[in-house]
Amino acid sequence: MDAAFLRKAFVLIAKGVIEKEQLLQSDSTRYPYSKTFQHGMNMFLAASYQACNAQYSDESHFLAQFITKPIADWFSGWDQDVIEKLNLTEEPFYGYGAFAYQRNGNVYTPGSECYEFLETQDSDIMEGTDERVLYEKMIVLNQEAYCKVRRFIIEHPIISFEDRRKMSLELSDNPAAKDAFRFAYEEIKEDCYRCPYCGWTMTKGKYGYNCHSSHCTDTTPILTDEMRLNVSDRVLYRLKKGIMRYFSAPGKLELEIVSFCEKKKIQCVLWPQMDKYDVEIRFPNGEIWEIDAKAYHNPIALRTKIQNDNGFPEGEYTRGYFVVPSEYTSNQKNYTAIVDRALTNQKNVKCVTLKTLKTEITRKERSCLEK
Repeated sequence: MDAAFLRKAFVLIAKGVIEKEQLLQSDSTRYPYSKTFQHGMNMFLAASYQACNAQYSDESHFLAQFITKPIADWFSGWDQDVIEKLNLTEEPFYGYGAFAYQRNGNVYTPGSECYEFLETQDSDIMEGTDERVLYEKMIVLNQEAYCKVRRFIIEHPIISFEDRRKMSLELSDNPAAKDAFRFAYEEIKEDCYRCPYCGWTMTKGKYGYNCHSSHCTDTTPILTDEMRLNVSDRVLYRLKKGIMRYFSAPGKLELEIVSFCEKKKIQCVLWPQMDKYDVEIRFPNGEIWEIDAKAYHNPIALRTKIQNDNGFPEGEYTRGYFVVPSEYTSNQKNYTAIVDRALTNQKNVKCVTLKTLKTEITRKERSCLEK
């Protein structure tokens, strides 16, 4: 047993959790048995037996014991020497929260941490998902249509029937753009709340309300009647969960960067070169900065994703930045330092918080004006 063995086990477990959810959606009357999940579970249990002689009986017990707990807690009974020998705290899976939450009985729904982990480990898992399908629909659009649809998606996690009809009419002369826009949304079928943190929906589970990200649940204040979305007397649509997670949520950070530059009258462009970068900034002296906004709560996961993508995209820019929300570093002061370990070969690229980026932009603007 080594770290690679555990890495594979966690990929299989995460894939299996999602597979079980898909099976349940296709037939809610049958138990969603996943061979992938069983394989990963057995690998982890075999490793646990070697590390601390732990023994667990069946899938139900494993789900109750592990799947709703932060990954670090899975190793609470392990010998500390084994953890240090395998350097587990540096593994991509170690810093994640729970892979799923218990909806009811023996039904577990995969959370955003599960999807985020898989995105960094295996690009094939995205095949056939809503976010991949939307990307394929949008990548064929011209730059203007691409930006219009993507910006609307970012700014409108929930829309009314009238909003949907109006946007459809605006895109009527571009069938591909209209198709992409309509695909992004699904009708809301149950009463729920508008999430006060991200603007999406919070639906009731066994242990409270859940959004597309556990971060929303952790930061949400008491839900009020004003936040309630009653769908019994009106038709509402929301972004599909994966699209909210991978298109809309990171996009809010991109729009905030653009808004900051526009207030300073600094030239900037959203998604240049068909989204090769998220934001391109051009200063008065001709210097170009390229920005890639990321919404990974786990810095090791982001570092792994960057390594899998071979670093920051090449281009004619003076500086490149991976930018994360400032609040992500509140509990992890070394967040950006962890990510920067993947950028040692790109000296003009680094990871910063939004707050730091704004400071850097202001400093650069000032130096341009002084010359």
